[in-house]
Amino acid sequence: MVRNLNPSYSVGIYKLTHPLLVLFDCSWKILDNCRLPQKFKGTPFQTIDVVFEAKQRSTAPPTIEGSLQDAQVVLIREKGSLVRMTSTACGEESTAFKFLLESLRAATSPSNAYCCLSKFIVVALASSFTEPLQAYSGEPVSRDQLYGLDEILKSSTAGLLLRDGYFTGDIADEPLRRLRLAIVEGSRFYPDHEGNGPNIYLIAKALGIDIVVLDNHGHWLESGLYEHWREAFIPTKLVGAADPELAGRIVASVRSYDKPINGIVTFWDWYQAEVAHAANYRIAINKYKTSISAGHDAFWASSAEEAVRLASDGVTRVSSLLELSAAASSINTDRHGNEFVVEKYYPGPEVDANFVLMNGEIIFFESCDDFPKTAEDPNACNGSIPVASTFHELNSVFPSALPQKELDLIRDNFHEILSRLGFESGILHLEGRVDHSSVEYRQENSVLDLAPLPVINGNVTSTKSKEPALWLIEISARPLGMMGTQIIESTWGVDYWDLGMLISLRDKPRVRALSQPYERRPQYTCVMVFISADYDPSCEGIFDSDDICADLFARRPDLVKHVSRYGCLAKRGERIPHPHTGINTFIAYFNVFSRVLRIEALELTAVVRKEIRFVFR
Repeated sequence: MVRNLNPSYSVGIYKLTHPLLVLFDCSWKILDNCRLPQKFKGTPFQTIDVVFEAKQRSTAPPTIEGSLQDAQVVLIREKGSLVRMTSTACGEESTAFKFLLESLRAATSPSNAYCCLSKFIVVALASSFTEPLQAYSGEPVSRDQLYGLDEILKSSTAGLLLRDGYFTGDIADEPLRRLRLAIVEGSRFYPDHEGNGPNIYLIAKALGIDIVVLDNHGHWLESGLYEHWREAFIPTKLVGAADPELAGRIVASVRSYDKPINGIVTFWDWYQAEVAHAANYRIAINKYKTSISAGHDAFWASSAEEAVRLASDGVTRVSSLLELSAAASSINTDRHGNEFVVEKYYPGPEVDANFVLMNGEIIFFESCDDFPKTAEDPNACNGSIPVASTFHELNSVFPSALPQKELDLIRDNFHEILSRLGFESGILHLEGRVDHSSVEYRQENSVLDLAPLPVINGNVTSTKSKEPALWLIEISARPLGMMGTQIIESTWGVDYWDLGMLISLRDKPRVRALSQPYERRPQYTCVMVFISADYDPSCEGIFDSDDICADLFARRPDLVKHVSRYGCLAKRGERIPHPHTGINTFIAYFNVFSRVLRIEALELTAVVRKEIRFVFR
C-alpha cells in the first residue's frame, strides 16, 4: 500500500438492500512532475495515485459480492461533510463511476498473496473516462485544485487499477523464500555490448534470487563495475570444447561455497550436458544425434575431404562438390569444433518453436516465422555474400502466420520428440521446416510474406500437394539467442530468462504464474530485423560508422514509434568478420512492430533496411 499520500478521508459504499457494505480509508497523491524524460517520445501526462483501504468491521475480512448496479458511494470529508456519488451524478453510464466501484471491490480482495516478480506491475483494469469531442486544457493540476475523489475522477481522462504482481491460487497461501542459483558461464559479453547480462542478473534481483557465478578467472563479473549483480564469483575453469572433467569441477565449486545453493543452470549450449548430467541433453546439443533421433538421413564428418566423399547437400546450402569443400573449409573450428553434419536441404517455410515445459506439460508455446535467409535469397545482402554461404538471419516475424493445422503439427510433433528425449521441464528452443506446406514465400507489392499456394480447379498447382510434414533442424535447451527473448517479452508478455531460472530452482508456482501471456494473446506483430555486416569482401572489414541505430532515428524520427527494441552491435574501428566465414556478423537489430496489420510491420521493416547507413573500410 502507498504511504505518505496527501489528503485522507472515508469512503462508504451503499446498496439499497444493504445500507452500508464497506467503509474505506481513502488517500491520494498528485505527481507534480508531468513531463516525460527526454528519451521517451509521446504526449506528456500526469498521474494521481489513489489508495483505498477497507476498514474491517468484524473478525471476518470485508468483502463486496454480487452486482453493484444500484450502488452509491458517499465521501465523508473533514468535519463530517458528505458528498453522494452515483452513476447518474457522474454522468450517464459513467465509466469513471464504474471504475471507482471496481476499485473499491478490489480493495476488499484477499491480500494473502505474494509478489512473483518485482520488475513489473499488473494492470487489472483499464478504463477511459473521456466522451466524444470532450476538451481538456492540457495543463497539469495541483493539490490546491482538488478537494476530493469526485473532482479527481472528473479531471482524469483514464484510470488504471494496478496490482503489485501476477497472483494465482497456487501461491496465495505460501510465502515465497529467497533462493540461491549457481550459473555456469556468466555471459561472455559486457552489458554495454548487447550481452545478456542484464536479462539474467537484473531479473534475478527482481525474482529475489541470489546468483553465484561459475566462470573463468578474469570474467567481467569477478570484480569491477558489475560485481554487485551477483552474490559471489567462484573461479571455475571453462573451456570451449568437450570437457569430461567439467561436471566434477562444477560440483567442487558448488561444494566450496559456504552457503546452500538451490539449483544450477547454464544458458550456454556447450555446458548443457555437464550441468544436466544426462545423456539425453547431450543429444540435444549434438546436431548429428538430433537428426538421427528425429529419423533423418544425416552424415557425420570432420574434414572437407570426408564431406566431399559423402556428396550430399548440407546445412550450408551447396549444389556442387566444390561449394561443399569451400563451405566445410570455412567452418569456425574455434567456435564449433571440427565436426559437422551433412543432411538434405528442405526448402519449406522455416519456423522457430519455443516451449516452456513443466513436468512434461506444455505451460507456454509460441512460434515465429524465420524468413528466407542469405543462402536462400542471393539479393538479400546486395549480392556481396556468396549464395553458398551460411544461413544468416534476415527477418524473424512474431507470431507465425502458418496455418493453424501446421502450427498444431509443429507443437505436437516437437513436443513428442522432446518427451522421447527425456525433456520434462525447461525452456526449449527448436528450429524446423514444414515440408509440403500449404503456404510459400511470395513477393507481392514489394513485400515478401507467406501466401497460400495457388489453386486451380480445386487442385493445388504444385508438387507440394502432399500432407505437411515437419523437418527438425535443431534443439537448444535454453532460451532463444540474439536478444530474441526481448521480442517474446514485448509481444507475448512472457520472459524466458526468469522462467529458466525458476525452473532450475523447481519453483513451480511462479513458473506457472509467469508463463501467462497477455489476455488477448500477442499484442501485435513484431519483426526482429537483423542487420548483417554486408560489405565488399575485398575490404579490411573495419567498421567505420558510429551508432547506426541513432543515425537512422535522427534521419527518420517517424520510425521511432514503430520500434520497441534496438541495438547497435558494432563500434567504430572494430574488425568485423565477413558473413561468408560462418561467424554471426550482425552489426545491429531492430524490433519493428505494428498493432494494425502484419503487412504494415513488414512494410516498415523494408523501410528500415532501405534507410540504414553504414561504412566498412
